[in-house]
Amino acid sequence: MRAARPLFAAVALATLAGLAPAVAQASLVNGGFETPDVASWGLKHVGDTSITGWTVVGNTLSFQDSAAFAHLGVVASEGHQFLELSGVVGRGGGVRSDPFATVAGASYRLAFDIGAFFVGGQGSYGNVTVDLWIDGQAAGSFTNLLGLSSAGSDWETQTVDFVAAGAFSTVEFRSSLLTSSSDLGVGLDNIRLNELTSPPPAVPEPGSLALVAAGLGALALRRIATLRDNRGHHAAPSSA
Repeated sequence: MRAARPLFAAVALATLAGLAPAVAQASLVNGGFETPDVASWGLKHVGDTSITGWTVVGNTLSFQDSAAFAHLGVVASEGHQFLELSGVVGRGGGVRSDPFATVAGASYRLAFDIGAFFVGGQGSYGNVTVDLWIDGQAAGSFTNLLGLSSAGSDWETQTVDFVAAGAFSTVEFRSSLLTSSSDLGVGLDNIRLNELTSPPPAVPEPGSLALVAAGLGALALRRIATLRDNRGHHAAPSSA
């Protein structure tokens, strides 16, 4: 019977480990749009997947390096590349991420920078609004009111918290169709994702609790038996 007790204990410990909450590891790819390298700028059309980790949706957009228009004040928020969602053709352009790993029930914070531009020699390109979807569900519209009166790039960070619905999630950004949003220059850059909390621990099934109790009981009995054996080995020899 003793040989079965370690097996009970091992199973109980494995059950306890299975009840512990999983650690969420978010893996959003290429949130700064730094790959592939683009020497200057180029237009990307709907369905294009050449920007690592992203698919172009909605309308044409512009994939830009700061080197292209830095002399006019138009630069990335971080790194040296970014997206200009109007693509010089109008509103509605955007990108959808490839599915990235999440843990169902875990809370995440999505942060991203949206840019409005005052272009040297041309003037203000106006306020910008970016629409966001998470797992295909509308998650809000975010506006950057241009605060510049001379050439430059006005980047503002926006954040939204969400609870993952499953093992994978997607995010999608589009230049708003609202006429109050620029149709000339809508910047997107520096997208990042952080876990806030792990999902709540699973509620154990009655059978799991019984298995844990049996395993812990087996450990206790094994300990008692070991103590008795040790006492027997160290008992004083009887006198002749």
